[in-house]
Amino acid sequence: MKRRLLRSAVLALALAAVVAGQMQGSAVAVGLTGGSASPELNACAAERAPILEREKQYEAVRRSRLGAALGAGLKKGAAYFAGAMLGRYMPGLASQAPGGGFFTPGNLNEALKLQIPGVTTPAGVGGFAGGNLGGDDTRAIAAMAVVVAIASTVEAYVQLKQQQAGGDNILLGNSIDDDARRQIEVNRAIASEEAALAACRQRQVGDYQQRLAGASNDAGRHALGRSKASLQNAIQKDVDLTGGVVDQQASLAKTYTQGRAMSEGRSEADILGGQAPAYAAAASTTPLKLPPAAASGKGAAPTPAAAPPPAPTWSTARTTIVRSGAGPNFPRVMSLAKGATLKLKDATAQPSGWTAVVVGGNSGFIRATDLVSATPVQTGPRLAPPVNIREHNRAVLAARDQGPNRLKTLLTDVQARLRPVSRYG
Repeated sequence: MKRRLLRSAVLALALAAVVAGQMQGSAVAVGLTGGSASPELNACAAERAPILEREKQYEAVRRSRLGAALGAGLKKGAAYFAGAMLGRYMPGLASQAPGGGFFTPGNLNEALKLQIPGVTTPAGVGGFAGGNLGGDDTRAIAAMAVVVAIASTVEAYVQLKQQQAGGDNILLGNSIDDDARRQIEVNRAIASEEAALAACRQRQVGDYQQRLAGASNDAGRHALGRSKASLQNAIQKDVDLTGGVVDQQASLAKTYTQGRAMSEGRSEADILGGQAPAYAAAASTTPLKLPPAAASGKGAAPTPAAAPPPAPTWSTARTTIVRSGAGPNFPRVMSLAKGATLKLKDATAQPSGWTAVVVGGNSGFIRATDLVSATPVQTGPRLAPPVNIREHNRAVLAARDQGPNRLKTLLTDVQARLRPVSRYG
């Protein structure tokens, strides 16, 4: 009996030592993966790591001195930002550029120090979005735009872009679309990372399902019940983690979409072209207006009034006859050779298909089918379609599907289907 008790004690001590060693090993692993002792959470530590890094980068932007100044000051206007509020958070940076404003050397240098995916750090494994951004000034301005978009309001972001564009609304709209371009590859990388995490959790659930099917007694099923609770908790943490990163990009999508809409006096729905927004249930159809220009006082660049479109001119598509009335039976006023230019008295054709025109001071009517537009094609800068804004929005939606949405579905399956059941009910 004593020998049996001694043997049991030795086995118990050995088991305790093994468990203690395992717990210590787990504690070491936990220290590297985020502070949770759950082996279920740590099972996908490698897949969680890049997403945790993104979360940390975005949080660092918001908590930076520049982010704090923007978040607090820009809500009160650009002039306040360039003066008292920025001076409070970052003394000495407010007055280093003529006229104040956003693009002081200190502000740009501060923005360049931040880790901003797709701008100052690679978008993902594939490197920077859209290749080399150019020199430090170009990169710093792009970084500054992301800081404002993350830490402050849509209006503040547009004010910054107005200052960058010098009051030119065409440059403003194209610049916002270019900011969206830099974030497209970031979202594709996020989607890939979150898909890998969801796949890891899917394998984990499959393994749990196999163990549940092979459980031969109630003790094993109860142990699996505890494991299931930890697995659910791990997946919920991943839903929160991936959702937070995607929500940050969705906020950028909102900023770009609304900013571009403001630059054109159009609505979110116009800019997205039928897409569902990544940041709301439906796109607003209300036209948006530009906020006041970013700079004020000295150095302010007023937004120029839009030039009126040139008066449309028309020419004859073939030799035709000008008649005194809207029909072939009216008297002839004159004949016109192919290519003759004229003006329309009314751009709307008559029900009969004839259009009122003026030629050399004489009024008359010609067949609408004999007219072609002769208005010269506009030259110079033109507003490009919001292709990148739409693609960025689409990429955010894809990232949400690959990450939080897949994980939510998996969590529902675990809760509803994988339930250890005792043979007694």
